[in-house]
Amino acid sequence: MDFNRYEIYKMKCPQNFSYMQKVITFVMLLQSIAYCSGSIRGKILDAENRLPLEGANILVIGSTFGGISDKNGNFSIFGLKNGYYSINITYIGYESKTISDIWVREKSFDFNKITLNPSVINYNDITVTKSYFLNNNMEKFSSVSFNNDEIRRAPGSGQEITRILNSLPSVASTGENRQDMMVRGGGPTENGFIIDNISIPSISHFNQPDGRSNGPVGLINTEMVDNIEFYSNGFPAKFGDKLSSFGDIRYRDGKQDELDGNISLGFGGAGGLIEGPITKNITFIGSYRRSYLDLVSDAINAGGGLPKFDDFQMKVNYRPSHYDSFTILTINGNSIYESEKEESLKAGQNEYGVATNNQNTLGINHRHIWNKSAYSNTSISITNQISKINFFENNSDTLQYNTNDKYKTINGRQVNHIKLNASSSSIVGFEIQNRSLKYDFNLNNIKSKQDIDISNISGFLTIKSIVLSKITLTIGSRLRWNNYEKKTSIAPRINIDLSLGFEKGNIILNSGKYFQNPPEKYLALPQNKNLSSIEALQHSLSYEKLISNSTKFSISTYIKNYNYAPMMYGNMNVIDPTFLMDQLKTYPQIVSNGKARTIGIEALVEKKRATDFYGLIGGSIFNATYTDQMGTNRDRNHNYGYILNIVGGYRPKSDWEVSARWSLFGNKPYTRINLELSNMLNQEIIEFDNFNEQRTPVYHNLFLRYEQRKIMSLGNLIFYFELWNAYNRNNVETYFWSREKRSILETTYFNFIPVGGFEIEF
Repeated sequence: MDFNRYEIYKMKCPQNFSYMQKVITFVMLLQSIAYCSGSIRGKILDAENRLPLEGANILVIGSTFGGISDKNGNFSIFGLKNGYYSINITYIGYESKTISDIWVREKSFDFNKITLNPSVINYNDITVTKSYFLNNNMEKFSSVSFNNDEIRRAPGSGQEITRILNSLPSVASTGENRQDMMVRGGGPTENGFIIDNISIPSISHFNQPDGRSNGPVGLINTEMVDNIEFYSNGFPAKFGDKLSSFGDIRYRDGKQDELDGNISLGFGGAGGLIEGPITKNITFIGSYRRSYLDLVSDAINAGGGLPKFDDFQMKVNYRPSHYDSFTILTINGNSIYESEKEESLKAGQNEYGVATNNQNTLGINHRHIWNKSAYSNTSISITNQISKINFFENNSDTLQYNTNDKYKTINGRQVNHIKLNASSSSIVGFEIQNRSLKYDFNLNNIKSKQDIDISNISGFLTIKSIVLSKITLTIGSRLRWNNYEKKTSIAPRINIDLSLGFEKGNIILNSGKYFQNPPEKYLALPQNKNLSSIEALQHSLSYEKLISNSTKFSISTYIKNYNYAPMMYGNMNVIDPTFLMDQLKTYPQIVSNGKARTIGIEALVEKKRATDFYGLIGGSIFNATYTDQMGTNRDRNHNYGYILNIVGGYRPKSDWEVSARWSLFGNKPYTRINLELSNMLNQEIIEFDNFNEQRTPVYHNLFLRYEQRKIMSLGNLIFYFELWNAYNRNNVETYFWSREKRSILETTYFNFIPVGGFEIEF
């Protein structure tokens, strides 16, 4: 179809538009049958009320192909050859949007749900550029987003969300062995996630009692992810009860007009996905994965352990009309880490045992569009989790520590998006969460068999407005009450976005207060009943500039202060100065007097794939410290000092591409082990007086990826091959004393691993 000629006809004959639209759509359909090629399909929605936009223009960039959305917002562009395409969407009164990396193939297609932001004000000295970057018009908080294709092709990520986010300069990683993220100096428990407005307490398969993960794979199957929007430079008031970051994940809807699926086999596991319609108004998408990480445990340095997992997740969407949509989501995961005695001894470990985690979430969300100026999302979810751990000392076979804990989380969220006028909008709502925890543990020689019940009630309001034509002011606050403090806390947040005009970029000032519950297991100890919520104050100043429509530069400086963090009571009976938000060690007499600070500067250059190249360069310099119970200033556990990530890819043809990632972290703090005393007393003796004063060697690593795509009679084949730790560097995570070896050994990250796999779409 010649898009330009059709547009001219449409402008000349507006009274015949509806009739001619049907005729041309029919001609396009016949044309597609003749070509027997692929298609681009999707839906265009108003970002502020989620109503469909009829008559939006969709142009395939670099071609004469295009289409127009119908009364339901749907569009289809047929007759395209196999390959990758970008499209540009325009609609009068709305900001244009460019979508890249749309893979067109004969036997399948991706359904693109696209939202357009209304144009608020036409600035006299600002040129609006067609951009490949998403614009969060509702709140204007800075965020970074990754779509499904960017997640899939990220080198060295294994399609694991947390390892993809670890490429950002604001995120420090523990390496490849775990999924933990330390955002702007924070700890591994300070990050929150929701999926389709449904709360998910944890996205990790392998959870440890100290709050860290213990496995390379997370609970989220990224094959089902449509997009993730990640906030690290402060986050709006509709997200709460976390100190450092929030990830807003959106799962794909199942396809409406055909049944599709895939099977995959790769490093560490196999899985399958199926999606399609149930009835005219009901669609589904579901997946199942099962690992065989135990077969490659030596390569991933599992420390004599055999990690295994399986998970099942499904999303069902019922849309009776434009105005109502119901989503049912279930996510179920089981993981087991088994360290056999013989293998543990061989690896020089001191303990053996089994750790299992079973988690399932069932949630429902109702989206209702009230009118052209307002819509709401209302969800409720229930999560059950069981954690069982039994570990024994190698020589004596005596029980070292164990847990048999059960958690139930009930969460309700109600979020209303309201357009006040042409230049102002608001988000208002509330969230209620109840956690029922049945503890039965013996950790660090402390036993507890206690049931506790923790409730949080929060209300939030955010107002965004255009001020003086060039300033976007977003102010908000979150009020929260909990049943262990029985008081109301106020968390105000402000974001000021100043446009400099003449394509000079934007200056963004962000400031906010954030609260998080103290670790629940500390509340399970009777002597810790007076613990307070932890508070973080974060202030940042950023500059962002769109260098081109596919390249964006940003630089930010920030300071984050912690107050009321859990800390051991300051007496001579307890000498371990660990900052408990980094590692939730179990001690009696925990008090809320901990303080910490992170100060840093970070820069990021992102290049979206507009033509052949894509990638990012991100780096940060920071200092994350805390004050221990004796008043000494110390490094936090992941105070690397600096981080650098370089990611790039090249796709000269649609059927293959190459990509690489190089990561560099500074020296990680650790505490010296006294070998002589450890051997004498037959237990690891840490020199706590010099806590975190030693440094591991600098970490750096290279990941290489090659991907090949082929259209076959049985389906579309995607084959990939990767080299992890391509130059086989021995990166040290930490050190430990081995009772078996009577020496100090290294815990290292992945060795050199060739990783391959394939996926078949049918």
